[in-house]
Amino acid sequence: MQSGSARRRLDPRLLRAPVDGDGILPVVVLPGIMGSGLLRPDGTRVWLNVRNAVGQYKLSLPLVLPLSESKDDLKPGSLLGTEELVPRLFGFTEYYDLLELLAAVGFHPAKRGGAGGMSQHVFAYDWRRDLVEAARKLDETLEALADARGEPDTKFNIVGHSMGGLVARYYLRYGTAEPAPDAPVTWAGARRIHNLILVAVPNGGGIHSLEALLLGNRVGLSYATLASPVVTRMPSVYQLLPPAGAPALVDHTGEPMAADLHDIETWRRLRWGPFGAPSRRMVALNDGRDVVEHAAFLEAALVRARAFHAAMARVPATPCPSKVVLLGGDCLPTLARALVPQSGGMPRFEPLNRKEAEGMFDAGDGRVTRASVLGAHLPGSDDTETGSGYPEIGHAFFGSADHHGIYHEPTFQSVLLRRLLRRVGTAKVESGVDKERG
Repeated sequence: MQSGSARRRLDPRLLRAPVDGDGILPVVVLPGIMGSGLLRPDGTRVWLNVRNAVGQYKLSLPLVLPLSESKDDLKPGSLLGTEELVPRLFGFTEYYDLLELLAAVGFHPAKRGGAGGMSQHVFAYDWRRDLVEAARKLDETLEALADARGEPDTKFNIVGHSMGGLVARYYLRYGTAEPAPDAPVTWAGARRIHNLILVAVPNGGGIHSLEALLLGNRVGLSYATLASPVVTRMPSVYQLLPPAGAPALVDHTGEPMAADLHDIETWRRLRWGPFGAPSRRMVALNDGRDVVEHAAFLEAALVRARAFHAAMARVPATPCPSKVVLLGGDCLPTLARALVPQSGGMPRFEPLNRKEAEGMFDAGDGRVTRASVLGAHLPGSDDTETGSGYPEIGHAFFGSADHHGIYHEPTFQSVLLRRLLRRVGTAKVESGVDKERG
């Protein structure tokens, strides 16, 4: 996009649905990490608010095992950036863009005007916690929406953005089941999913998750709200780490390093987390709720993440009954690997010269690489028509878009809406828009 040029917008009149909306399935949107608001029991917002920008610890979970017991009293709230201005000031614009786009073609919130017709629903979830837990919450939500419509057999079109796409893919594959070793892919979620549209999803993980675990994540001007000791307590972030086989590290010469980020021995060998310099901040954050050591919690979270990715990569015995489409950007340099110093210890996430940049960056949307979206690290991915290592992927479309602005780009708007506005039972050819860009 050229500097100073006005953004093009798709004219929604070109894609407007039939007036009666007959045959158009309801849409459910799954946001990514940090995309859902978090509320106290009294309804006051803890995430995201102005105070987060000046340094408040309000999001920390306790170090408790099993991981299912590591929880607090915060509840998911509305989608960030859609009801209040503050989240948009912090960069959460994608969901505002998406809901605005859906409204322009006739989708109305399910809570207004009844549950029928062309409706859309936002699935808010606690993005700090285990993604399988979120998949179970998704199942409860879809069941409730079907009941509200008075259509017990209805299916939905799901739009999963970033981490939300991982939740949706797991649900499609296994429903509410645990990620047990060698458990077959049952496609249990297909009874509720007609189309699954995966937008900028880190199927192969992202190195930014390791950066957040080790260094924290800045919120506005604050390095405290999502400081490393806070992020360390979030099981979901470990499930965003690149799995074994996905290139995630380079050494001081720029050569790829063989390392499994889901193996605690990797953390011990490289002196990360609890095996590095003692963190007084970790101790200071303990408010009396911690009952296990950092290392024990880390190991449990890594084991859970490894099981999750193994389940997501398992080759199914039967074809996927739902239609699955990938959308992603591949025109921006995107951090793909961290550089580990010769002496080990804290890795670097910014290159110091061109050679390091060549080893650390890949094509992507500025946040998620094309290779991660496709699962290109998996065996046989190069032999598939889509370039994806996941057999359920039927189509993949890549173009010029950044991670947070993809719903504002007209080409992606067209691909997305043509899928969502297709009547159930029709099989019209969509002029090649489902084909991956060459």
